[in-house]
Amino acid sequence: MSDSTIFIAVDFGTAFSGYCFKFAVSEQIRQPKWGKEYGLDTPKTPTSILFDENEKFLKFGYDAVMTYTRQTQKDKAKNQYLFDNFKMELYGKELHRDIMLTAKNGKQMRAMKIFSESLKFMKDHALEMIGRHTSGVKYSASDATWILTVPAIWSAAAKQFMREAATEAGLVTDYEPDRLVVALEPEAASVWCRQLPSEGFMEGDLEGSEKIEEVPGTQYMVVDCGGGTIDITVHEVVQGGCLKELHRVSGSDMGGQTVDKNFKTFLRELFSRKVFDKFEENHPSELQRLMYDFSICKRCEGNVFVQCPINLKELASRDQDIEAYFDGNIDADWDSGQILLSGGKLKSLHADSLRSIESLIKDILKNRNLNINYIFLVGGFALSPYVYSFVREKFDGQCKVLCPVDAQMAVLRGAVTFGMIPNVVLSRISRFTYGIAVSVLFDQTKHKGKRKYVTKEGVTFCDVSFHCLVKKDESVLFDEVREYVFSPLERDQRAACFRFYYTESKTAEFVDERGMTKIGSLTVSMPVIKEGSPRSVKLQIRFGFTEMQATATDVDSGESGSVKLNFMFK
Repeated sequence: MSDSTIFIAVDFGTAFSGYCFKFAVSEQIRQPKWGKEYGLDTPKTPTSILFDENEKFLKFGYDAVMTYTRQTQKDKAKNQYLFDNFKMELYGKELHRDIMLTAKNGKQMRAMKIFSESLKFMKDHALEMIGRHTSGVKYSASDATWILTVPAIWSAAAKQFMREAATEAGLVTDYEPDRLVVALEPEAASVWCRQLPSEGFMEGDLEGSEKIEEVPGTQYMVVDCGGGTIDITVHEVVQGGCLKELHRVSGSDMGGQTVDKNFKTFLRELFSRKVFDKFEENHPSELQRLMYDFSICKRCEGNVFVQCPINLKELASRDQDIEAYFDGNIDADWDSGQILLSGGKLKSLHADSLRSIESLIKDILKNRNLNINYIFLVGGFALSPYVYSFVREKFDGQCKVLCPVDAQMAVLRGAVTFGMIPNVVLSRISRFTYGIAVSVLFDQTKHKGKRKYVTKEGVTFCDVSFHCLVKKDESVLFDEVREYVFSPLERDQRAACFRFYYTESKTAEFVDERGMTKIGSLTVSMPVIKEGSPRSVKLQIRFGFTEMQATATDVDSGESGSVKLNFMFK
């Protein structure tokens, strides 16, 4: 929104979340630091949220983790709802508004409430922080443009879910939806990386006064390594400095948390399933602390020490002496209450993620139509020395591999810029084929077994044919409008109904095919009937950045109706 006083970007991450803001009249991007009251100083806070036994919001971030882990009464902790790493619950699932998530205590709550309360916390925290920078001038949510970042590989339903959660949280209203920009994480990172000076990258990435080429035709691959996902986009600089997408977004759910899962599996094998399962069930707060300690170790190379929780040691010692678990183990050793993890083992815990990253990048580089100059490696997981050195070793000969010093903040800082110029990406590659159900004259050969519609005049139509508006892998301009002109089947028809679908198939012919998903319908009235004159309805679909909107207009009367296509059900 051009009239916004301030731009606020929120990065709702799998493991950590944060925000930054920029006044429209200022060049400076500001962000809070988190955890100072706990002896920490980080640019993001854990994506953890705590509710009481009545599902009332209590705490978010470090406060949620610390409040939960410091509970002296075991029963009180068991009654409270702690959720963490819940962002990935929106990945690869059929979503609806009443989907439930399971807390640490085994009880369930509505996902929409968990996400909206998390975003409400971020909103309130941001507005309070901004007030401190403006001599107490109060800003409300409606004074800002909010930019919410999401993984590029998320489904349209997941992006819609986040928009609805943001609306419920009060970031925007239904009346001013344009005040919320849903930005794709690697696109935001791309905007940030391309303007960084050479000293903004890891030492040795760019030499001396070397700069990133910004001439039209320069191609970048952005590999966003987050806690949950690996997310990849490919852009080319076009005239005027804007970008166009060259390759459909790709990625996997093999981010940094895959290393965490492998570490848990290793501990389960080390101490036995019986011991570790008991520890996990009865001491969730200690497990939480253990995993935070391990997340810091992921930033290190070589041997690392991980503090062993007291109750894990006690449970293990009931069966045998603690040192005995490490006898003959070349991957780990026991040292005065700490687990010494070998560098080789730490590297092997990364193997699943590294294989996924390698496979995704290789698939893109196979495309001979691409001539990629740079790979930008961003996201918190990119700061793992194993990830960074692996990508450089594998691909530095084909393109220049660059990693910002502040890789974990590239998405968030780029998102602020993105919010100010949302059309910086001029075109994108469609992930799906989109279209509508239409009626065509029934052909016994083509339409055998398909549903029929017979008009009052006795003409037979097949009414489950698919008319393609955008094909998978087709390039679509920012906010492009596609049109379809429809003629009613009946002369006295007083309304026209359109049914919208999407599919992975590039050759779809019928809306009842396997893989077709209905995403909405729209009815427009046709009140004017001119005897004997042709009648038509113009359908326009706007392929906007975050949602698709369809408008149907009766050409004769000017009557129109519009609908935002719905990717969630219930």
